[in-house]
Amino acid sequence: MYVRMTFFQLKSGKMQDLRELYNKEVVSAHKNHKGIRFVHLLESLDNKDDGISLTAWDTKADLESYERSGDYEKLVAKFKNMYAGEPMLKSYEVTASSEPIILRLF
Repeated sequence: MYVRMTFFQLKSGKMQDLRELYNKEVVSAHKNHKGIRFVHLLESLDNKDDGISLTAWDTKADLESYERSGDYEKLVAKFKNMYAGEPMLKSYEVTASSEPIILRLF
């Protein structure tokens, strides 16, 4: 399994607006992509303006297909006026898990 994480900081007081737009745009945009496991929005407990968008993919090929689609850039642009700075994208391979079946399936 592979995950992509976009770390971001928002302008003060924008989390509710981001959450609503995220549920409307990001969650639905991923439904048609092959290999998507889940889409999560994580909100910091320590700083109400910090968050992470997390997606999980069955295979590296699925993740790379999504990257080539251009959808990520289109979605990030929808939130541009809410960001306090540039979001940072990082991708990871899941190599250990409390759910070992995840590692054997892919």
